[in-house]
Order: sequence, then C-alpha cells, then structure tokens
Amino acid sequence: MKSEMANEELRYLEYFGLEYNPFPVAPDNENFYISEHIDQILTELVHGIVARKGFMVLTGEIGLGKTTISRRIINILEEKGVETSLILHTFYQDVELLREINKDFGLYSDSLERSDQMRVLNEFLLNQSRAGKNCAIIIDDAQNLDSKSLELIRMISNLETDREKLVQILLIGQPELMDKLNSSELRQLKSRIIIKKEARPLNQNELKNYLLFKLNKAGNQGRTTITTGAFRKIHRYSKGNFRGVNIFMDRCLYVAFIHNTTDIGKSIVHEAYRDLNQVEKGGGKRVFLFSLLAVLILILGGAFSLDLFPEIDWLRSNRGTREEKVTENENREPAQITEKNIDKRLLEEETQKEKSVPESVINFLSAYNLSEFAIPFVKAMKTGVFQEVTDSIFKKTGYQMIQLDTIPEDIRSRYGVLCLSFDKSGKENYLLLWRPTIRITKFYLGYRGEEIKRLEELLAGVNQYLYYIDGIVGPRLIMAVNRFQEEKGLEVSGFPDEKTIFLLCNE
Repeated sequence: MKSEMANEELRYLEYFGLEYNPFPVAPDNENFYISEHIDQILTELVHGIVARKGFMVLTGEIGLGKTTISRRIINILEEKGVETSLILHTFYQDVELLREINKDFGLYSDSLERSDQMRVLNEFLLNQSRAGKNCAIIIDDAQNLDSKSLELIRMISNLETDREKLVQILLIGQPELMDKLNSSELRQLKSRIIIKKEARPLNQNELKNYLLFKLNKAGNQGRTTITTGAFRKIHRYSKGNFRGVNIFMDRCLYVAFIHNTTDIGKSIVHEAYRDLNQVEKGGGKRVFLFSLLAVLILILGGAFSLDLFPEIDWLRSNRGTREEKVTENENREPAQITEKNIDKRLLEEETQKEKSVPESVINFLSAYNLSEFAIPFVKAMKTGVFQEVTDSIFKKTGYQMIQLDTIPEDIRSRYGVLCLSFDKSGKENYLLLWRPTIRITKFYLGYRGEEIKRLEELLAGVNQYLYYIDGIVGPRLIMAVNRFQEEKGLEVSGFPDEKTIFLLCNE
C-alpha cells in the first residue's frame, strides 16, 4: 500500500515536471521564500542580535512561517559567527528550560538548581565575550511559557558587562505571548523589549510571487499556469496564510493532475476547496445517511421474513429463466480467431488511423521530418493538450513545440507554421517547431547561471533590461521578463518560459 502511494506521488510530481513537492506542510528552510515583509523582519532581528540590542519579540498567528523564519535567522547568525541556542519545545519550564538552553549551547550539568545552571551559563557567556563572540537564545512557541519561566528569561537578559549584553534573546510566539507580556507582573520584562515585529499573511501580489517562486524552484519551468481569477480565489480561501496556502496548492495540483491539465483556473481551485472542506461539512450528513440505510435494511429484512412481498415469487421465477439462458450461452462454441483475422484487423485499424490525419498536419510534420508523430499529434489536437507529444518530440529530436495565439509575419516566413482552432469561437492558434539555443529550467531570486546571463543579454537587446549583466536572478530581471511578456501579449508570469524565450531569440 505504501509503495502504491509513493508511486502515485511520483507520477503526480513527474506530470508537473517537479523534482519535489513544492508545497510541504513542514517548514521548508532550504527553499525559503523571502517577501519584502519577511526580508524586513529578518533584517531588523538579525541586526538587533548582531548589534547586541538585548531583547526582541516576533509574534504572529499559526501558519505564518514563524518557525521557518527562526531557522533562517539561526542560519544567518551561524554564518556571522554568533553562538546560538534554539529551543523549539516549550513544555520545559523554569529550571528545566534553563538546562535545555545550556544543552543547546553544548553545556552540561546534572544539577536542577537554578543557581547552578545560571552559574554555568554566565561563565560560558563571559568566556565567549572575552573571545569577542556574541551569543543568542531563540525560543519558539514562547506563548506556552508560564510567568515563572518568563521571569527567568528576564534574569538571563540581565547578564551583561559594563558595555554590552552578554546574550541576546528572541522570543517567537502566537499573539497570546504579547497578552502575557502586557500583564502587570511581567512589566519589567516588557520594558526590556527593544524590537517587536509581527508576521502577517501574504497579500495578493506576494501570494502570486510566492506560488511562482515555489513552483519554479521545484523545477516546474513555467509548465503550470495559474489564471488571475485562480490567484484571487486561492488568496480568498487561504487568507494568505503560508501553511493554508501550501495545503491548498498541494490539493489544486492534485486536482489538476486528475483532470489531465497543467492549467489551474477557478474551476480547479473551487474543486480543491470543496475536497478540503467536504469532510468537515459532510460528516454529519454521512452519519445520518448510514443510520437511515441501516434502518431501511432492518425494515426490508423483516418484511421479507414475514412474506409481505408476494410478487417476489415472480422475480424468483424470472431469475431461474435467466440462469438457464446464461447456461445455454456458456455452452456455445466461441468464434474462431485466427492469426490471419488479427493481421487483417490491425491493417484496417492502421489504414483508418492514417486516413484520420489531416493533410495539413502531414505537411507540417513532414517539413520537420516528424511524420512518425502524426497519430499522437492528432490525439493531442482532439484534447488540446500537447504536453506529452511535445516532450516526446523534444527528447527524440531536440525540436521544441511552440504554441502562440498570434504570430508576427517575419516568424511565419521563417518557420513552418500550423494554424489550428481548438474551440467553438473559431479563435486560431499557431504551432511551430524550433531548436532552442537557450533553456532555462531554474529561475528564482538569487539563482546564478550562464543561461541567466544570456537571458539578461537578450532582454538588454530589446531595451527591457538596462542593468549590470551578472547572471543572477533579481527583482529587476523578473520585472524585465514581465514587461516583455506583457508587450508580446503572453501570460505575464515573470518566468521565462518556452514562448518567452522563443520570441526573445527571434526579435
């Protein structure tokens, strides 16, 4: 059973060209999305720790990425040479909490006396200070700490030299943490807060950037498109909560996979929403229906036992007649199937398939020496989904299929173009094949590569990118891609997909 589930997950990821699940429920520090708001939080809190400001607080509702932010801060601090102690389990209280802080610093003492543990910590911090090192304590889920433990944190924050704090403290928790810190008994601790930040949900624009970043980072290469209406619905249903977005998008991708499409529109989003909420909304109804069914079975069973349905005898007699007919049919000799019949049937099928290929398709594929793909190509025409045949052609020949809504005359004159109409409106689509000179499979903030440098050069050639060509994906490069896509009437995604690259190379 587990292997079947793993295979299903693998097929689902392969269908979208993904190397891993881009929307996990667990914190994903490796593929961390930094919005402008998160960047501000990271900058201020890291600066506060490095500058030895003392005491800081980060609050936010469940699912807003606080744990991921804390791990990101730890990584940055370690790069800067700051000694850190991270506490993730706040069921430890008072002296046990202090012992866990010491353990994460690599300090061990069996004593459960507060004074002994404080002495061990103080000596360690003094030694680090003499060596010119900074130290930080980060406590996640700090809203679970009781008043006694929070008072202990205040005492730790008092450890200092004449010039600076020996240790910097960052408390991370839900909004209830501030309710506790606002109490009169903890007013001394609250007065020590130098920096207070609050994590907030993604707005619509941030959500769009987040989804594209996660998909592209996982290797989607712009294969999946999300309509503007779908973005709005995802934001409305998830309320911009990171965890909610991940759960919801994971379901959207699976629904799209079931429907054999890589395009996520409002209908896919609505079905995903219905799937995620049916247990909650339909549980009571199911219990009622099962109960009703059980009662009906009991009533019918009693009725049969009391012979309240005499017409059942007619059914029994008919059933006997049917059984006799089945027996007769089973005794008949099967039709003779010979090798000659099979060959004739296969030949007829192949002839029929060839007849079903339009002449325009035969001419189009013949121009590229791709006649062998005629049958799968016609199947793709009927469904409007060309991804499978496109992948097959590319793997075997290196030709990449481009589908455009409009096509400039100069491109029409240079390439063999097939004009098709997929819907009742009669709107035309244009297909052509080319061998790309540049392929971009990874495109996210901070990614570096020679292909990115080539993209910058192409955009510079059409006056869309007027900055230093460094081969690094940055906000300015993404905006340049957006502008070019908008100018050419393409889907504005910020990702240099196959259509974008083709039009750029043929400017």
